[in-house]
Amino acid sequence: MHIRDLIVERLGVATVKVDQTVSETYKKIIETGYRCIPVVDNDDTYKGMIYKVDLLSYLYEDKGDEQGPIEHLLRHQDVYVYEDASFLSALLKIKALPFISVVRNGKLIGIVTHNKIESVFEDAFGLKTGGLNITLASTEARGMIRKLTTVLRDENIEGLMTLDNGSALARRVVLTLENGKSEEEATKIREKLEKNGFRILQMQQIKPR
Repeated sequence: MHIRDLIVERLGVATVKVDQTVSETYKKIIETGYRCIPVVDNDDTYKGMIYKVDLLSYLYEDKGDEQGPIEHLLRHQDVYVYEDASFLSALLKIKALPFISVVRNGKLIGIVTHNKIESVFEDAFGLKTGGLNITLASTEARGMIRKLTTVLRDENIEGLMTLDNGSALARRVVLTLENGKSEEEATKIREKLEKNGFRILQMQQIKPR
């Protein structure tokens, strides 16, 4: 998956220009309601991010110049991804950031937000479609997924995610089977999994989001 599928396009992204004053920038960030927005130049080249908290600190704690430049307050000038970057690279870079900027030839073309990242995980867990959500464990880490899909070969798996990757001793898997399972069907699935050596840690019906 490339992050181009998750981009909030440039037209929907609030920005400030790098040559705007501290006062103008603070007013713009208040108007947007965001705690941080991207900064660009007149050609839309990405210059970094500016935070509301830094503006407040400069204006009211440091008694800074309202008509002064904002360049010294910019952060994350070198933190961005290209539009053809993988989902994993965006996940690794966004971390504690409110969003990650996406550039093409140095120019800002959009951003990827935490909400967009979370939507991928919701899909991986099968939360969008809903269904029978199961968390299970097995001491047979190697070949576990093949064995699991063989046991559930007659089921439609809406989402699947592995945990404890790299462990040679145990592996957990969270999966969601298609919606509409009855209690009787859920019980039979539990029994089938346990019979084949899987330990059920949690099982519940979840509604589509």
